[in-house]
Amino acid sequence: FSPAIAWWISRPLTRRGARLTAEQTLFLRKLSRKTWTFFETFVDPEDNWLPPDNYQEHPVAVVAHRTSPTNMGLALLANLSAHDFGYISTGQLIKRTENTFQTMKKLERYRGHFYNWYDTQSLKPLSPLYISTVDSGNLAGHLLTLRPGLLALPDQKIMGARLFTGLSDTLMILADAGNGDDSVGAVPAGFAQLQKHLESALKSPPTALMAARLCLEQLTTSAEEVVAGIDADHENPAGWWARAFVRQCRDALNELTLLSPSTTLGIDGIPTLRELAGLGNQRAIERIAAIERLALQSSELARMEYDFLFDKERHLLTIGYNVGERRQDASYYDLLASEARLYSFVGIAQGQLPQESWFTLGRLLTTTSGEPILLSWGGSMFE
Repeated sequence: FSPAIAWWISRPLTRRGARLTAEQTLFLRKLSRKTWTFFETFVDPEDNWLPPDNYQEHPVAVVAHRTSPTNMGLALLANLSAHDFGYISTGQLIKRTENTFQTMKKLERYRGHFYNWYDTQSLKPLSPLYISTVDSGNLAGHLLTLRPGLLALPDQKIMGARLFTGLSDTLMILADAGNGDDSVGAVPAGFAQLQKHLESALKSPPTALMAARLCLEQLTTSAEEVVAGIDADHENPAGWWARAFVRQCRDALNELTLLSPSTTLGIDGIPTLRELAGLGNQRAIERIAAIERLALQSSELARMEYDFLFDKERHLLTIGYNVGERRQDASYYDLLASEARLYSFVGIAQGQLPQESWFTLGRLLTTTSGEPILLSWGGSMFE
């Protein structure tokens, strides 16, 4: 019976998928849209398209004009996520990625590594000049994740499947803001009609370019009427979200207009970028070339030297390296559940670290409430 038993115990584990209620799904959708607001608002020309480390709301509004490699990587993936959720167009994704990459190429580096902190306005590295193993690993992992995300764009339809869902996320938050704003008293005039137009698009998404353009024009016009009926005070949340909705509509409409001039509006279905390029659409050809350039830059920025951060005798990564003092830290990451796990994985994948380093990481267990759990370096979300 041993062959049958070996087969039985070697079968893949059956994993239950997450079962979310409709209420939980809506909560997460609105949360993702609000999260994107940070990057939408603060990753801008004032900070050279780099993400500020944080924004303090109270007691006074203050933007921390500094950033780290981890922040940069997260912002780049936030752009890709916003695109996938339908919050920005492919054109906006490309533009934001290009802007950040242009700045990153200007920043001082050491053996391919970005320093631990930079001033986002002067672009100068902050003292002490330090290479953080964790931050470099995070950025490398994020860049290598961004690359296939970019390369997938040419084969996606030029009007994303989640476009109207993304608009719906913003409209739900606008409804919440309007209902909770005493200065408005209720959702603004015209909101019900706007909601009706969007619900219609969600139920029966347009399947042709002309129909898609007409639908977006109608949504944009209705949204502008809603904005006109809201207090122009920039402190009014309902006004901010109404303007955000208009921006999303205009962005999608501009994207469609740019890529589908009148000569291509008669095409059956919604084409992909590659299909448009095959029809001789010059803008589609140029966009695919831009995407391929960004994918290449993403790979280049992810290339870093590992040897000065790795102890060959211990097969472990150090905490970091002080460039000013030319000194390697005396402490090491020695647990699998540590902040350096991603860097170790990426280093092995890139052929720069030996596989032994992965198995050298400790897997010490403890128990909590009778369940086994890995001991971690500090018990943080990073790990």
